[in-house]
Amino acid sequence: MVSESVIVGTLILAGLIRGYTGFGFSALMIVALSIFYPVADLVPAILLVDLLISLPLVATCWKQAEFTTLVPLLWATMLGIPFGLGLLYALSDELLKVLVPSTILTLAFLSRHPSVVVQNLSQSKLLCGFTSGWTTSAVSSGGTPVVMYMRQQALSNTVKRASLICYFFLVNCLAVGGNYTITKQWAMLPSNPVVYVLIALLSALAGRRLFIYKDFESIHEVAFYLLIAVSSGTLIIAVWSLFS
Repeated sequence: MVSESVIVGTLILAGLIRGYTGFGFSALMIVALSIFYPVADLVPAILLVDLLISLPLVATCWKQAEFTTLVPLLWATMLGIPFGLGLLYALSDELLKVLVPSTILTLAFLSRHPSVVVQNLSQSKLLCGFTSGWTTSAVSSGGTPVVMYMRQQALSNTVKRASLICYFFLVNCLAVGGNYTITKQWAMLPSNPVVYVLIALLSALAGRRLFIYKDFESIHEVAFYLLIAVSSGTLIIAVWSLFS
């Protein structure tokens, strides 16, 4: 009962954020649900839900996306996805939960480093795309590097949101397809998978409606720093579990 309540609550929050900002669904879901279920079982299911709820979002923002920026990121991401899939099935849950947030937080730290050289490295399309690819397919929380990259671009929130929605849609297609190739089955969330997809879909559509009604810069900022906080919390819990 507790796990179902957590799933529903997280679906609503993550769906609203996904619909409003274009990112954050998978990262929030994996943190909440990994308390109750193994990461290797959750990742394919969460990515599939994220893919399904992206369909109506992509349909309305495809033409607004900045593909000139996205294409190099997508090529680098394609290189990272197979690497992440290998880690997903080769490493233990405990190591994955330490490795991924550590990588994301390192990139976040480098992006704030006073050295221009270090900042440029952290904003490299190859590095951000590759890191996003392997962390997405490994534990479905790899959006943060690309979100950090897009935040640095001189684009409107509308274009950034549309670009992120299209990016994650295409990446999830690759990751879900890769998982199916390995397992030969479609992964679903536990207990009530169809209901959960509907809840996430309605929440994402509500988030889109809110964005169309009013674009608050503060919501994008809060959503991003929530991802950083989630990564920090995940790392603390993972390290505690690893050494306790």
